[in-house]
Amino acid sequence: MPGDSLKVNINGGATNRNSYDAIVIGSGISGGWAAKELCDLGLKTLCFERGRDITHIKDYPTATKKIPGSSRIAAK
Repeated sequence: MPGDSLKVNINGGATNRNSYDAIVIGSGISGGWAAKELCDLGLKTLCFERGRDITHIKDYPTATKKIPGSSRIAAK
């Protein structure tokens, strides 16, 4: 809404434990990479994700599918 940016809430009593240098919304390919880069630069980074937990291999139905035109099969 117009004018919302003028409403600033500053928590001057916050502790270092509750403070972050950067906040990333979404840990998809771009958000995940952004969070990694920010952490690599030494920034205290918080990343929010609303998606469900993903289990490697199990939650990717094509993870072990044969790659067309290749003798290679994705790792199990």
